[in-house]
Amino acid sequence: MMQRTVVIFNRVLLIFLLLALPLILVCKQGGENSPKDALDALLHSGGLKLIHKVPLQFATYHVQGLDLTKQFYFVTSVDKDQGRGWLFKINRQNADLNSKIELTDDTLIHPGGVQFDGHYLWIPNAEYRRQSRTMIYGVDPNSMDIRRSFPVEDHIGAIASDGKNLLYGVNWDALHFYTWDFDGHQTSKVDSPTLMAYQDIKYFTGKLLCSGHKDDDSVIDVIDPENWTLVKRINLPRDDWKNPLSREGMTFNGNLYFLPDDGPNSNIMIFTLD
Repeated sequence: MMQRTVVIFNRVLLIFLLLALPLILVCKQGGENSPKDALDALLHSGGLKLIHKVPLQFATYHVQGLDLTKQFYFVTSVDKDQGRGWLFKINRQNADLNSKIELTDDTLIHPGGVQFDGHYLWIPNAEYRRQSRTMIYGVDPNSMDIRRSFPVEDHIGAIASDGKNLLYGVNWDALHFYTWDFDGHQTSKVDSPTLMAYQDIKYFTGKLLCSGHKDDDSVIDVIDPENWTLVKRINLPRDDWKNPLSREGMTFNGNLYFLPDDGPNSNIMIFTLD
């Protein structure tokens, strides 16, 4: 009787393992998708596939930048009517607004493209005009307090961080790329290698992912900040959404996330790579 019970138990265990094996493999493969592999997949992608829309049920105003952590989305925005700049923290589980802080500082009302580097959310907050001035903020994503800041004498529309000691920024229409250290010392200013007006930029595995649009082109450009050359241009699809995908916020973690529309009724759009 005992032997029969052991045989039955072993058969049940074998069936369970066979059924669970595909899920185990998928989880393992997903966990092994390194940032380098993710960038390689983006560089060799044949296209994008929309997999999810996240509707935001609050006033997002004129969206500027987008990034994420494991638990939260972060969105920068301008309320043009009231002349106020905002940073929103949004729960990724249910898209509820967790908290928000106002970034308005006198005439500085234009927070731009944002990047979380594992320590800070780096945000440029500028006057709403070209060739103006900006304060660069390093914001604690937990407390939403500004921990670091420095001024720049130009309108900086988006910023990226290498997470070590360098920040990269683009000015209005992305005519120039700037580089600073974390204390705000400018180390370079170069002409853009393209004519694209970038709206959001991300440092990712040694490259800058720059999303923007001009005329009928909506793209992500992969730029090498070592020599300021265009490595790859990824043309984005135009389909049933109102605005070009690269109109405003963009981020990448193996999937691509876009927030192209202003509120109300704006959606974070999530794409997988084909």
